[in-house]
Amino acid sequence: MPAEELTTEAAGALIDAMAPLVGLTVAPDYRPGVILNLQIAMRLVRVAESVPLDDHDEPAAVFEA
Repeated sequence: MPAEELTTEAAGALIDAMAPLVGLTVAPDYRPGVILNLQIAMRLVRVAESVPLDDHDEPAAVFEA
């Protein structure tokens, strides 16, 4: 995905393409919420991708908030 914001049209196209592949049907009433959640998920992916990792980095044994 490019670095710019995921547009409503692009998110809708992704949903239209991917939902049948995973056996989902998105009812029209739920479509705006599904699009919004996909856009938020893409923003979170960009945040996670922005953290530089070294080949020797490992996950933490304990997570504390």
